[in-house]
Amino acid sequence: MEFNLLTTKTPAGLQPQLQWLIYSEELQSFITGDEKNAFRLSLVAPHELIPLAADAAGTGIAAPHPCNLPIPRTLYDEFAKSPWHGFQFLDHAAYDRPVDDAGHPIGDLLRTLIFLPDYGHYVVHPGSGLIFSMRSGSIEMLRRGTDEFIPIAKTRTKGRAALTFGAHPKDGLIVYGDNYGTFHAQRFTAEGFGKASKIATKDRKASQVEFVRNGRVLLIGGMGYLETYSYEAGKFGPLHQLSISVRDFIWVEDLELLWVNQGMHGVSVFRYDANGFDKLAEVKPEGALKQIAVSRDGRYLAATDQTSGKVVLYECVADRP
Repeated sequence: MEFNLLTTKTPAGLQPQLQWLIYSEELQSFITGDEKNAFRLSLVAPHELIPLAADAAGTGIAAPHPCNLPIPRTLYDEFAKSPWHGFQFLDHAAYDRPVDDAGHPIGDLLRTLIFLPDYGHYVVHPGSGLIFSMRSGSIEMLRRGTDEFIPIAKTRTKGRAALTFGAHPKDGLIVYGDNYGTFHAQRFTAEGFGKASKIATKDRKASQVEFVRNGRVLLIGGMGYLETYSYEAGKFGPLHQLSISVRDFIWVEDLELLWVNQGMHGVSVFRYDANGFDKLAEVKPEGALKQIAVSRDGRYLAATDQTSGKVVLYECVADRP
């Protein structure tokens, strides 16, 4: 695999510290922005950076609504249906209802995407239909009523402050990693939370955790490690490990390929199979990377710069036979 640079763009006036990046299959575009502005980078015309406007009803302009990405409602609807660490986001109108004791809306989608997890933004577990609100020190479970969200149970996270969460697509199971590199599995049913058990203890903080292959494999990554565990009949078993710096990663199920964001070390692509990780390619843009996004077919990669707001777009070209 090779990376061909298609374009480099820097959206005007964008705040790099609040910059987010997603991919839209319907628009065939990468979308980036901050809390006030959003831009579209089309694969059809990659040299154009097209400003987007939120609908009049707003998906973020009228803060403090929890769905605070300044994008059209149709784009939010597409995004909300996409998997997100084993969860999905709710329909836009559902976020009108949850409020805290002071009457303020609960959640902050924009900051959840950037700084996960400490904003309590409501997400749904597709396998059970239950709603979860996650923070670094707690997980709350709720169900949807007619005009409200009804609390079911709440539990404290084990270890230190949780930095990343991932849900099993079918089973009642959430895995999280903390700032000391400890990973726990938290089981649940519709009645409440069960026992939490430790999966792994690493030397450095967690970056991401994700179930892949329909929940049969757990991927964990952090500052200096990338590892896989089997998951079967409720039990985890170690599979493979790799010494690598991981800021975050994207698994493309159809291709069984893993894109790893290594921050200042660029992006590496691995094939993962029964033999472990096989590095196929790498690319190292100038500066440290903040976020990455990959098209559904794995053909395009976009990345944002940590300090400048710059977006780089690459075409991923498979090796010729």
